[in-house]
Amino acid sequence: MSDAGRAKRLFAEAYDASADGFARSADRLVYGYLARPLARALGEAGSPVLDVAAGSGALGRLLPAAVALDLSAAQLRHNPLPARLQGDAERLPFRDGAFAAAGCAFGINHFPDPGAAVAEMARVAPLVGLLTWSRPEAPYRPKQAVMEVVARHAGSDRTAAGILADELGERVGSPAAVRGLLEGAGLRPEVAEVEVDLPWPGAAAFVDYRLATVGVAGLVDDPATVRRQAIAAVAALPPEALPWAPRLVLGVGRRR
Repeated sequence: MSDAGRAKRLFAEAYDASADGFARSADRLVYGYLARPLARALGEAGSPVLDVAAGSGALGRLLPAAVALDLSAAQLRHNPLPARLQGDAERLPFRDGAFAAAGCAFGINHFPDPGAAVAEMARVAPLVGLLTWSRPEAPYRPKQAVMEVVARHAGSDRTAAGILADELGERVGSPAAVRGLLEGAGLRPEVAEVEVDLPWPGAAAFVDYRLATVGVAGLVDDPATVRRQAIAAVAALPPEALPWAPRLVLGVGRRR
């Protein structure tokens, strides 16, 4: 199996294993808010929209009509869209021009060949929208507090899938990188950094979100103890440390 094939299998297995917690916490508390700028950009194109790396539906739920595609069958079982398909973003099983738009929220930072995925999205839709984390990431004390507890118990704060996602995310986490992906697919790009203010969910809910991410889920042997200690660590932080406005890169490309 190629390196790309191994990476895809690693992510599919990791997201399958974390699907229940991800849908319950990460999607609801974080990604449903973060996907809004991309949903607004895609909403101008009409329907239907292809939601690539759709996961449990953070983006698709915000669109009037969408089709969900993801490598993880378990994530798709949590996705509320009626049209769901397990598939590879780098080899989309759709005819040319099948969609009004194609969007991908936090998927390009998982693709071994993001250029191939964006080219495929441009093949099936005249408008392509991409959303990813801006890198480097600004320190956020609640996240640091949780990760310190995880590392004390597990010897590391990242799973193999999390380490790989970090590496791939660095490659695409800038306006220049996203612009290059869209231009490489023959699209006219509009790219900007955006910030999304997330409502503070409380210490327990924030910890549940962090422990449900693919970079942490399954890493510790005693999750109940880690959860309890992490909640205490986050609850001890001063109120001014809690507001979180992640920086994201939003790119929209249109056919020339």
